[in-house]
Amino acid sequence: MAVAYTIPRMNRQPSAPKEVVDYRRSSALPGVEGIDAQRSPRQWRVIRPVPAVVIFGTWRGNVRNRGQVYAGEPGHAFCYVPGEVMVASPHGGPGSFHVLELEAEVIENWLAEQQPSSVRLDWAAVMKPISERFRNGVAEFFDVFGPGSSAMHVQSQLLELSELLVSELIQGAREPRPSAGPPIRAAARMRECLNEEGISLDLETLAQRAGLSRFEALRAFKKRYGLPPHAYQLCLRIDHARRLLLEGAAAADVAARCGFADQSHFTRHFKRFNGVTPMQYAHAHTAWAQRAKTLQRQSGDPSDVVLRSDR
Repeated sequence: MAVAYTIPRMNRQPSAPKEVVDYRRSSALPGVEGIDAQRSPRQWRVIRPVPAVVIFGTWRGNVRNRGQVYAGEPGHAFCYVPGEVMVASPHGGPGSFHVLELEAEVIENWLAEQQPSSVRLDWAAVMKPISERFRNGVAEFFDVFGPGSSAMHVQSQLLELSELLVSELIQGAREPRPSAGPPIRAAARMRECLNEEGISLDLETLAQRAGLSRFEALRAFKKRYGLPPHAYQLCLRIDHARRLLLEGAAAADVAARCGFADQSHFTRHFKRFNGVTPMQYAHAHTAWAQRAKTLQRQSGDPSDVVLRSDR
């Protein structure tokens, strides 16, 4: 006799999203470390030897520092003094935030380039509301602060962010200076350098070749050509990749030769620029060449043949 058993169904509660904490460094940005914390429920206890800025995304809680308690909430930045104890306790659930740890020399170099000589590294406040432009700049910087971006890209993005950080968080700092008229010869010189040396240049070297500061180089090139140097550099890399694909190089080899982190990173950028993947582009060219040969044999006149690749 068969016996049937009924297994009761378990009501499974969906698991809570896990905390993700990503520490980031780049050889292109010495003296800079970033932390991207998502859905963090923990209490943070921190002592660091360098200045740091915590930019709150969705995180809310109390931050104890130097005998005081501050309310951390979205749209605010906490300015950390080296060697002090910071204890951050969330309330209302997990939250996200970004951290920029900056060696003092990095900030001092920014001040020397951007501000009057009387301005020194001194935070305007421990906890300070920041502008939406600053918050967006932090998000944009962390989007590119990783192994997949070129040295020039991460340097340019941080340089633009630094003006907002300095003007909003440093005691006595002034607003970012308006862009001056572009030195046309210097911008043209930078373009020549990019065309000649392509992916190997970083922003510091490019500025030196043009006889400008990093800020002047970034502004001059963008105003003259309508896009920053790193974007122009990426256009050159994609164009070089197209030519290599037409020569029959494999996509993985092209990715390495053109300075992309890996094949998926190359594919993503290539499709954004050209509307097709590298493999689709190469296959379309191969198919075009084969059909052209066939029709040329049939017609005897290649000028009579008009072909389009499949979309």
